[in-house]
Amino acid sequence: MTIKIFNPSKLTLRPFFQQLIAHLASHEDVTLRKLKATFPTESQLERQIEDFVQAGLILRADKRYTNHFKVFGDRDFDLTLPATAPKHLVFDHPFFVKEGSELMYRLQRSRIQQSLTNQTNAITLHLSSDFEQTEDNLANYFDHVAQRVPLTPLERQVFALIGDVDPNYALKYMTTFLLKFAKKEVVKQKRPDIFVQTLETYGYLVKNDEASYRTNLTFEDQTVETIVFDDAHDFIAAQIRQVECVASFVKIG
Repeated sequence: MTIKIFNPSKLTLRPFFQQLIAHLASHEDVTLRKLKATFPTESQLERQIEDFVQAGLILRADKRYTNHFKVFGDRDFDLTLPATAPKHLVFDHPFFVKEGSELMYRLQRSRIQQSLTNQTNAITLHLSSDFEQTEDNLANYFDHVAQRVPLTPLERQVFALIGDVDPNYALKYMTTFLLKFAKKEVVKQKRPDIFVQTLETYGYLVKNDEASYRTNLTFEDQTVETIVFDDAHDFIAAQIRQVECVASFVKIG
């Protein structure tokens, strides 16, 4: 059985971890000697396995090793339930799903809601993305840079502009500029700085002419409810029902 890891951590992103759990999922009576024979070139194999055991991801009992996590599949959920209103669902731990299952595809097609705030003002930039954050938006850029995720072609353009900038610092200038559109349809900016250029790269701004901009963002007063989960099953059950693509907007206050 091939296992898909969602919400990966630094530990579960290790190539050896993914190889190990795939091996353990299809083999029984696995000892350390057998693992050394199966992965003869793996560096620090014993140390890595110990890391996985201490993290509770791998179980060692009677000198045998097994996966120590639930692998969710289609039978664990009611996949016929209708979509629910968009919410910001939070679950910060890795979870595991059977590769190729309908559940896996439902998760990949589901939507997440993202809110970018800063310490300077009360402006929130609301964005939406696919669950695995493969789409190009500003929230995903900040996450990908922080997590050292390979950047998309567009994100590499943004990185050339603002690099590994502190999100709070960048958003201070971005939201201050966006706030101008609350009162004006067209905002003049003869010499756009790197933050305005970034907003333009993502399509949040469009040039009206050489010295001014319009915005593609709307100003809304809506609030997206946040729900924090402690249980992976409960989170997955709620997440697969999040399918609505919410248009990006700005909230004041």
